[in-house]
Amino acid sequence: MTLIVLALVLAACGGGGGGGGGSASASGAQIGSAPLVDRTPSRFQSDLAAYKGRVVVVNFWASWCGPCKAEMPALQQVSREYAGKPVTFIGVDSSDVRDSAGTLLADLKVTYPTVYDKAGINGGIATAWSVASLPQTWFIAKDGSRSGRIPRPLSAAELRNRIDQLLTAAA
Repeated sequence: MTLIVLALVLAACGGGGGGGGGSASASGAQIGSAPLVDRTPSRFQSDLAAYKGRVVVVNFWASWCGPCKAEMPALQQVSREYAGKPVTFIGVDSSDVRDSAGTLLADLKVTYPTVYDKAGINGGIATAWSVASLPQTWFIAKDGSRSGRIPRPLSAAELRNRIDQLLTAAA
């Protein structure tokens, strides 16, 4: 089953790397305190509880995924546009090599918080969130409930539209 899921992820992104990598551990650090803070599924869920009352955009990606790289500038742009509003963007780097992910974040000047999901589709956050292809974006409503996901790259206009819907929905 794991091989099937991995094949789907690779097919969706046009191939690439995978695997673990990275030796630095920051599992006790807060999301946003540094790029690629280590997270387990349970710790990530605990972290998200702190964002109740805000719309949260959770984007699953990997540095080896071409569509993920193409989508990141739109995520960065929209995250800046919503600065000061009750909206939080969180990237989840899944099943990736940490150094490659860090280089991509720096190259694209990504400023929203990102976490490192070393286990990814092998029992990590991606597994807990039923992520079978990358990129994939989940939206969390202000009440903390998962409001939906889009399993493909998103444009800035699509992101704005979905965020605006959630901001105006009753909490």
